[in-house]
Formats: sequence, C-alpha cells, structure tokens
Amino acid sequence: MSENALVATAHDSTTWATGLGLVEDAQQIASGIENNRWVDTSLGGVGASLEILSLALDPIGGLLSWGVGWLMEHVQPLKEALDWLAGNADAVAAHAATWGNVARFTASARADYAAKLGSEVSQWFGASGDAYRGHADRHLAAMEGIATAAQGISSAVEGAGLLVGLVRGIVRDLIADFIATLAARLPQWLATEGITLGIATPLVVSQVGSLVAKWVNKIQHFIRALLDSLRRLTPMVDHLGQVLIDLKSLLKRGARTGVDPLAPKAADEYEFNMVENPGPLADLRSTPAANYAGGRYDEVELPEDRVLYRAGDTENPLGQWFTTEPPASVAHVRTDSAVKAQWIDPQTHLLTGVSPIDTVYRVKIPAGTKVYPGPVGSMGGVYVGGGHQVFVPTPWNIDGVEVLGSEPLP
Repeated sequence: MSENALVATAHDSTTWATGLGLVEDAQQIASGIENNRWVDTSLGGVGASLEILSLALDPIGGLLSWGVGWLMEHVQPLKEALDWLAGNADAVAAHAATWGNVARFTASARADYAAKLGSEVSQWFGASGDAYRGHADRHLAAMEGIATAAQGISSAVEGAGLLVGLVRGIVRDLIADFIATLAARLPQWLATEGITLGIATPLVVSQVGSLVAKWVNKIQHFIRALLDSLRRLTPMVDHLGQVLIDLKSLLKRGARTGVDPLAPKAADEYEFNMVENPGPLADLRSTPAANYAGGRYDEVELPEDRVLYRAGDTENPLGQWFTTEPPASVAHVRTDSAVKAQWIDPQTHLLTGVSPIDTVYRVKIPAGTKVYPGPVGSMGGVYVGGGHQVFVPTPWNIDGVEVLGSEPLP
C-alpha cells in the first residue's frame, strides 16, 4: 500500500468539505419536504391516499337525468376543474417507491461499508491508515447525503400526489354542494318564469351562470393554493437533484484509481460550461450542451477504441447519447440519465416525441473519434439526472462504429 497514494491533499480536503456541506443541504431540504413546509396553509396538509387520483368522478353527469341538457354547457367549467386534477395513482406510487428504493439501497450499502471499516481497517496505523479512514469517512458522509436526498425526492413525489388527491376530493365535494344548491334553486327560478325544466330563459341562464361562477371561485381558491404549493416544492426537488449530482460526482472522483478521460470530474474541472465557455456543442442545432448539468463537459479525442453503452428500444441501436457503464434498469436510465418517456413542448403543451427504452446496446466507438463527456443535467421532477453521459455526434456516419451486442433492460 503506497503512502503517497492514500494521503489526502489540501485540494481534496477542500472539495470534500464542500461535499459535507451538500450533505447538510440534503438533510435540511428533505426535512422541509417531509414536514410539509411547502404546503399552502389554507390546505392544512396532504391527503391520506393516492387512489382518488385515478377514480373516475363525474358528479355532474347526473344532471342529464333531470332533462335539462342545456345546463351541461354552463356547468362544464366545474367538470373541467375535476378532470384537470385526475392522475395515475399507480405511476405516482411507483416513482415514489423507486426513489425510496434508491434511498434504502444506499443506506444499506453505507451500513455495510461502515461495518467493514470497523472490522478490517481499525488496526491500520500510520499516515496511510489515517488517510484511508478520513477518505472513508467522507465517502460515508456522501452516501448518507445521497440516501437522504433520494428519500426527500421520494417524499416529494408522494406528497405532491397526495396533495393533488386532497384538492381533487375538495373539488368533488364542492361540486356536490353545487348540485345540491342547484337542485333547490332551479325549480324556483323556473317557476318564477312559468316554464318547465327543459326550457331556459335568459334570466334563468343568467342565474345559473352566477351560481356556477360562485362555485368556480371557490374551486379556484384551492387550485391556486395547490399550484402555489407545487411551485414551492419544485425548487426544493431541483436542489436535491443538484445535491445528488454533486455528491455522486465526488464519490466517483474519489473512487477513480486511473486517469480515464471520460470519467466524471469535479464541476470546476470541466473545460466548457454554460456561462464562461460554452464550447463547440453550444453551436449545434440540437443544442446538446443544454443536456449537461451547468453546460459542463469536455472534448476528448479517444486514444483507443472504446466500448460505450446506449439505452434505447429494440429497433434503434444507435443514438448520440451514451454511458461508460451499462445501466441496471429502465428506471436507472429515466432517473440518472434524465430520459423522459414523453417530450412535451413547454410553449404549446403538445407531444413532440417519445423515448421508449427496453434494451441496452454495447457499441464500439473507434479511436480518433471526438466525444463529449459530462454530468447529466436535471429535466425536472423525478428526471433528476446526476449520472455521467458521453455525447457522440452522429455515430451512424462514423467509420468503424460497431454494435457489439445488446441485452434487454428490466
């Protein structure tokens, strides 16, 4: 065991001190999420069940049995509010469970590592032993931070789903109150006009419209509170995502034993970044630089052939984004590589593309190819990023690129 290889330098100490600050950030933010500090006070707290997100609710449909079909267009805003709050309870629960699994796995790995340190390293003496224990302690702290951040994201996903479910239940109850009120007042309004249920006059329509507007205002109060809560939650989740990116980068950097030009680095060690030096990728039409955390990446000319891995579907083995290690699962690709299942235009809210994933490909990239490694940026929500990616421009046009094999992804 080499003394020089293990003794921590002043530069590494400063970097890991920053890492320990990230652990504290993760603890504080996760605590705020789990204690519902992001929830608007008018809502009181989150709900108790996700099931209401998936229930098919149509309290207004009963109006058709009254024989007053003309009412439906006037009460449509109430139904639209209820439908807008619908969701997939199973998907929300699965996303929350995925992050909970990450937290538990990391915490378990940390505990195993700590136990082995206590039994196998305690008798190491001298500068090398002290340096290794210091190095290990910093790794343990970073693993604790990763577990804490992952659990915080799990709580955020579940909490957001529960809060939407709570508001959906409130809206459902308000609509039921509206129907009861309308049932009492409509016959009186019609009788005043001397007409039957199936006929409407401008006065009756106006009275119905005023009643609908009153209930719409009640519903909007709770929807605004929901949106305000989610706006407070979003930056907390994004911050946890950035903490994960930084801690994972530090862990990978600390574990690296050789100099790999494609390996992760500290944030300030990349040649290019979004602010000071956007680099060659910023000028490409598809703006790949935007997919890196902070726009940070390097340009590397491969000194030898390199096998990289690409996650995709069974019909498309080649793409432009790769990893240096094979992903473990589809969920791993979605979270660490921030690959959304669907891509929605933020301006038009229209579907612009899909990213199906069921296969991982082993692809040989020939020596001399220019590639661009860097950290994966967050795409928001559960697509937190934090992994390491390599951009290879148009590999289908590069001589010597070869698909070596593939395996299905669980």
